[in-house]
Amino acid sequence: MEKLIHAPNLNAENLPWFNTHASLDLADFKGKLTILDFWTYCCINCIHVIPTLKRIEEKFPESVVVVGVHSPKFPGEKNTKNLEQAIHRYQIEHPIVQDVDFTIWKNYAIRAWPTLVLIGPDGYILEQYEGEPNPDKLINTIAKLVQDLHSQKELFGNAGDLLALEKQPDNKTLSFPGKISYSMEDKEFAIADCNHNQIITADREGQITRRIGSGGAGDANGVFEEAEFFRPQGLCFQNGIIWVADTENHLLRKIDLRKEKVETLAGNGKQGTSLKRGNAKEVPLSSPWDVSLADGWLYFANAGTHQVGVFHVDEGTVQPFAGTGGEGLADGPRFMGAFAQPSGLSVGENKLFLADSETSAIRSVRLDEFGFIATYIGKGLFDFGDCDGKGKQALLQHPLGVHYSKGKVYIADSYNHKIKVLDLKTQSVSTVRASVEIVCDDKTCTQLWEPAGVFELKNQLYVSDTNNHRILKIDMESGKTKVFIA
Repeated sequence: MEKLIHAPNLNAENLPWFNTHASLDLADFKGKLTILDFWTYCCINCIHVIPTLKRIEEKFPESVVVVGVHSPKFPGEKNTKNLEQAIHRYQIEHPIVQDVDFTIWKNYAIRAWPTLVLIGPDGYILEQYEGEPNPDKLINTIAKLVQDLHSQKELFGNAGDLLALEKQPDNKTLSFPGKISYSMEDKEFAIADCNHNQIITADREGQITRRIGSGGAGDANGVFEEAEFFRPQGLCFQNGIIWVADTENHLLRKIDLRKEKVETLAGNGKQGTSLKRGNAKEVPLSSPWDVSLADGWLYFANAGTHQVGVFHVDEGTVQPFAGTGGEGLADGPRFMGAFAQPSGLSVGENKLFLADSETSAIRSVRLDEFGFIATYIGKGLFDFGDCDGKGKQALLQHPLGVHYSKGKVYIADSYNHKIKVLDLKTQSVSTVRASVEIVCDDKTCTQLWEPAGVFELKNQLYVSDTNNHRILKIDMESGKTKVFIA
């Protein structure tokens, strides 16, 4: 193989590192095949690469070094404590460096998230992949390289010696909870207990009534104790049925509380590249992040293909509902518009409201024959901030959750660690002050930390305080907060 470019040194001794004893550089990788993963933790494509890297690490534990170079897109991702939580959330075990000023990114002339750079044991760049590589092809490429390098006696030492795993948090009740829903018929809440791979239900007092799923990561159907999920994020709850966006399984699931059974509705367990029409169990989905049910149609945010899909409950079919599949912010007829990682859904006023996270936008699709897409907040992929105001004067930072209630859309403004509200009549956006200035009798009521979900019920806000592993309840009349589930 012709050697063209020697990899630049990382020169990262003064940057924060995770999962290693000390800062690393090319000299530490001598005798190993190295993969530099340039990523940012908001990015769905970057998230998709993590399981592939884990497979490589497990297959070649001595010969291959994986190093994550975290080059953050959003200001919130520049905070090292926020990155640390993301590492725990995705259970990343390889070394990570926080490239907060894009120093390493620029030295390697990187242009996109994610990008993988393969470096040989002698320090020369062997290959570079922009975007998501095909997992099987990449693993086969790595296997062939390892075989060839072994035969040439260029590999030596143990890559595992570079590792020092960070201590994972011990979250007993909830672990990185996602969305929240409430069933008026059942008078119970349902919560996606993401990293416990479970769905829980709770009564109005915050007492857990069911824990659904074995806790193991998988896709098994059946009774509650045996069923499996894999980091479910979104759900909706109506009349004894919980509809689940089983995100990392790329599936839609149904929980029947009366039959006490879990079944798969849609998805074939493989990650799709574009949403197609067909038999629901044969169509591949891509990181469904939320669901919302209306009139027998289950809408789902297909975050990985930047589309909104719909599952027809009676027919058992899936089809695209809105979005071309291209990443961006474009309004218009629903099949001509563009989204960027839709992550939260809620139906109201004959519209489907959505949190379009990568454009930091709040948008809607009309549920009529025209299906027009409109944007209330947000301007583009690199327009974000923290600003209240009217319409597009307002700025958000990577919102993940929305809930429509009585003419308002409540927003989990995740990377700003706030709850905001959009008044649809006036088009004004304001911060729920009680979500920032926490007034609580319980001293554990600290500031919100990357909330992923919000639900309004009788002037109470139920907030999924994701990185604090709990659900808070905010009384909007008194402005007081209490811990609902922790």
